[in-house]
Amino acid sequence: SSGINAEYGYWRQANKDYKMMVEKKVPGALERMEKGELIPEWEYVTEGKLGWEYRQVLAGNPDPWCVEGNFYPRADHTRPHILYTMEDYRVVGCVDCMDDQHYINYLLINVNEMGRCKDCGSCYVCLPHPEPDLIWVDPHH
Repeated sequence: SSGINAEYGYWRQANKDYKMMVEKKVPGALERMEKGELIPEWEYVTEGKLGWEYRQVLAGNPDPWCVEGNFYPRADHTRPHILYTMEDYRVVGCVDCMDDQHYINYLLINVNEMGRCKDCGSCYVCLPHPEPDLIWVDPHH
């Protein structure tokens, strides 16, 4: 019986600490929680990469980490496929001519240069990543 009460006391204190942390970051949150309202995580997580991601999404950027693939019509020199990189070059397989071929054309493209597929003529341009400080680099490699 005493073990159950001690465990209950721990969770009770943890819940109180959580509410105070949220109230510290979002003034008025305690009153909202007492009314039964759930406080969304994006209101009180403001530090680190998750806080940055929440701010980007709230500002209207649906893909802050540049993960989603962008659909482009067949690319030519006036509107090339854009590739972001942290290195001096990028190796890419052509995506515009793969639907009717049984092999992949690979191109090596240097930063700030444009490359063109020899089969279909699609163009690719390699640019430095816009947010290099946010990319995690393995210190052991």
